[in-house]
Amino acid sequence: MNVETLARPRPTGDDRRLNLMLRERFGAAQALLDPLLSTADSQNGTAFYRAMIKLQTAYPDLSDTEIEALVSEVLRTFQKRTGQR
Repeated sequence: MNVETLARPRPTGDDRRLNLMLRERFGAAQALLDPLLSTADSQNGTAFYRAMIKLQTAYPDLSDTEIEALVSEVLRTFQKRTGQR
């Protein structure tokens, strides 16, 4: 049996590992969001909304998707640090 495999094309969008702008801003975003998201009690919808607004104000050049990615990663870091996950 002769099976041909098709090579998968490289994604044309910005891969998170290649988006260096977000990687550079992660530390600053983490410091900025630490008071909002660092405790388990503060990890709710209101805190997430405030975190996104805070980042949008600090970095108006980022898209909504990039803001969400930063908030998600900062939250994941806090959860790993406190052992919630």
